[in-house]
Parts: sequence; structure tokens; C-alpha cells
Amino acid sequence: MKDSKILLRALLILSVLTGSGCRDEEADLDSLKSAINEYESAWASEDFLKVESFFTDDAKRLHTEPDVWDRAEISRYFEERAAEASKNPNSKPPADWKSGREYIEIRVEGDIAYDIFTTDSFKAMHIWERQADGSWKIKYDMGILNQPEEE
Repeated sequence: MKDSKILLRALLILSVLTGSGCRDEEADLDSLKSAINEYESAWASEDFLKVESFFTDDAKRLHTEPDVWDRAEISRYFEERAAEASKNPNSKPPADWKSGREYIEIRVEGDIAYDIFTTDSFKAMHIWERQADGSWKIKYDMGILNQPEEE
């Protein structure tokens, strides 16, 4: 009888610990998905200064450009895009700008996370880092254009 009570208590403690761990992982994933949605919404509304704010202070951008962009180049890029967008305030990105975007995986591992997605024209991966305030910011933005296969 005494062993049964000990076993029951151990199972109860284990289930509480395991359950709370899952809830934290789910909350972390929900928080990351929210950040991804805000980031994409900023792109969709051409709010490039907000897009730029999603990058860490030491972020790197590695796309099909020949060079790796450091944080200053990332800032300059989005500031130029914002200035260009402000010259034509009536321009709107197409409503289907995310059409064909398929997320392959979104994952959180502690204070690091990633999302991998593909479209008809490119493949991309963001490495996110949790900030001291609990928010998520992009540490690495990597992408490559889909090139037609050579025959």
C-alpha cells in the first residue's frame, strides 16, 4: 500500500512536470509564430522600418547576393526600401504576395528557433533568437533563388 502511494505521487509529480514542459514549448512556439506573422505582415504592408526591427544587433543576411550583409547593410537596405515606398504611398503589394509559401518546419529549441519555407521563386530559412524581453528576432536570414535546372 505504501509503495502504491509513493508510485502514485511520483507519477503525479512526473505528469505535472511533463505537462508544464509541453505547455512552455507550446507557448514558445506560439510566441515565435506570432513574431513570424508580425514580420510577414510588416513586409505585406511595406513597413520596411518595422521589418528591419525584427533583426538582432548582430544579424547577418545571406541571400543570393554575392556578399554576406552585416547589420549596417541590413539597416541600409530596409531604410532605402522604406524611402522608396514612401515616394509611392499608393503602391500596395499584391494581395497574394505569400501565395505558394509553404512552411516546411518551424521549431523552437530553448532560446533559438528557426523557420524554413519555400515558394516558387526561392527557399529561405530564418534563425531566430529569443531576446531578454522574451521577444524573437532574426539572427540569420538565409535564402536562395530557385534556379532552373540546366539540361
